[in-house]
Amino acid sequence: MDRPGSGLRRLTGLLLLLNAGLLAGGLALTYWPSRPGTALEFNAEKVKLLELPPAQGQPPPIPEAPVSARDAAAPASGSARSCLSWPGLDADGLAAVEAHLKKAGVAAEGYRFQLAKRLGWWVYLPPFEDAEALRLALEDTRQKGITDFAQVRGGRLANALSLGAFPSLEKARAHAAAVTAKGLRGVRYGPRPEAGEVRLVFSDGEAGKPPDTLAGAWPAGLKPEACEAGD
Repeated sequence: MDRPGSGLRRLTGLLLLLNAGLLAGGLALTYWPSRPGTALEFNAEKVKLLELPPAQGQPPPIPEAPVSARDAAAPASGSARSCLSWPGLDADGLAAVEAHLKKAGVAAEGYRFQLAKRLGWWVYLPPFEDAEALRLALEDTRQKGITDFAQVRGGRLANALSLGAFPSLEKARAHAAAVTAKGLRGVRYGPRPEAGEVRLVFSDGEAGKPPDTLAGAWPAGLKPEACEAGD
């Protein structure tokens, strides 16, 4: 038999345990949503942020066009008037163009020629009639103390004598003057045969732009096309 009061004590203990369990469960439900957990991280990955609509009465912003497209759509500026081009020029064509510029009153410092190739200018002796004439020219060149030269072995200028390639017309012209001063005769300079397009770029400012007289009366076969000046 149970002692008097033991049943009451057991009942009291059971109630205390039940209350403690309910209290623990309530606390767990209270604090669980505020704790970081996998459910919150999972939901964050599924959220897609949307841009807010523009304010009422204001049109949506227009995306900026890519640089290349914007440049292509930009209206042509005065650069088209300050640049002329030829698909190719030889030494004779170059000399004729420069003579035309001088006649039109364009100062030499008011323009420059540009080629796409880095070493597109050269100094040379024109093709010789035969192998013997070329041999004599090679010997004469050596005797004058000129060591940088090479025979052109193919193309329409075969049997010419190359005296060097240069990055600019000014350097080619200076070298031509230097070898001429050593006594070499018949020296020419101009764009190399494979140089391609030749551009004539005028200096900035009204004084450097081509005068209206350049619009016509170009030498035969040398009328240029307008181009867009680069750097």
